[in-house]
Amino acid sequence: MPREFTDYVPLADALDVLKRNVTAIPRRELVPVAESFGRVLFEDVVSKVDVPQADSSHMDGFALRSSDVAEATPENPVRLTMMAGSPLGEIPKVRVRKGEAHRVLTGGYVPQGADSVVQVERVLEDEKSRTVTITSPVERGDFVFPRGRDMRRGELVLEKGRTIGGSDLVLLASLHADRVVVCKRPRVAVIPTGNELSSRIRDTEPGKVVETHSLLLARLIEEAGGLPVLLPIVRDDLEEIAQSVRRGLGTADVVLTLAGSSVGEPDLTEKAVARSGKPGVLVHGMKVFRGRVMGFGAVDGKAIVILPGPIQGAVNAFALMAYPVIRSFLGRGFEEPPSVPAIASAGWDAGPRYPNFTKLVYCRLDARGDRLTAEPSKGETEKITHLTENQGYILVGEDKVAIRKGEPVRVYLLPGLSSSPFLDQR
Repeated sequence: MPREFTDYVPLADALDVLKRNVTAIPRRELVPVAESFGRVLFEDVVSKVDVPQADSSHMDGFALRSSDVAEATPENPVRLTMMAGSPLGEIPKVRVRKGEAHRVLTGGYVPQGADSVVQVERVLEDEKSRTVTITSPVERGDFVFPRGRDMRRGELVLEKGRTIGGSDLVLLASLHADRVVVCKRPRVAVIPTGNELSSRIRDTEPGKVVETHSLLLARLIEEAGGLPVLLPIVRDDLEEIAQSVRRGLGTADVVLTLAGSSVGEPDLTEKAVARSGKPGVLVHGMKVFRGRVMGFGAVDGKAIVILPGPIQGAVNAFALMAYPVIRSFLGRGFEEPPSVPAIASAGWDAGPRYPNFTKLVYCRLDARGDRLTAEPSKGETEKITHLTENQGYILVGEDKVAIRKGEPVRVYLLPGLSSSPFLDQR
């Protein structure tokens, strides 16, 4: 018999069970800095050097002692002896003495004894007499980038848990680091099930359906920080599904089963998970619309997330359960997908179905001035274009059945599904 609404587990209760039964311990991995973009730092990065390693110049000009030109005026100019500078990248071995001006290039190191740089445009050079004439004072520290101003030896510069961005690559290389310790990406196995599925995109047999969900799930896994392990399609056969689940548990940190799940009598996927080890199935059937047949189990601390077959239900289950589990392996706790505040530009109501369920409402985002607006939309659970036409989703709690126009909402942006311009605004 079909389950009554009271048999479904509330989302918050289900997530508590999942957290208690899954072991997701971050593991360290040493990778080249050049390959670390998008990875999550396993440990703090502390500078082992000063950056810059010596005082350097912001300008092409001459390094000098500001006290030597303190009285310089157009009527009473000061002439200093012009000295050759050191090549870029070479720390000068000479010291600036009273009455000297040492040539320096932008980014070049300033000799010891100098406390300022005067721009080349502000001096009159005389190559014949090897002098420079200065007609105005120079402030102490002018155009000098002091040693360690950017980063000092022993300073914490990047905290663990940070996702490495492009500018972080520059920082790490500036610290003379060729490798960095990051969190090892969890391997996530995807098991599509169904007699009707075909892996052939072209020339699909009559009556068969192209197995497309893995294409999206692989991207969602990668964007969450995991490594997708796509296993072959399995038929609606209990032993085949159970064997594939065991294979997934043996090769991956997280297993996702796709389809083969219902709300009636225990289905093949539920039975297969139950056969795979202890504790087995923990929750099957959640108060979530769409995707009420979603669920999960665990075997020896490894999560097995049961994704519904319809595309929206599969994505919803991934966002609510698989994404947080993957993020836990990266030291981010049971982290939700990123979100942004917005204003509802239209109303939405749940209708008479599943009033006491958590509702995932997909929405279109639009940037208007300094704020985002979200237009809630409806679409059948199998409708692929419903996902392609929207950029995020709103979680409507069990106690709510509607969104009012003009109401503040929080829009979740699932990496790999949502448009990147809106992700950049989070």
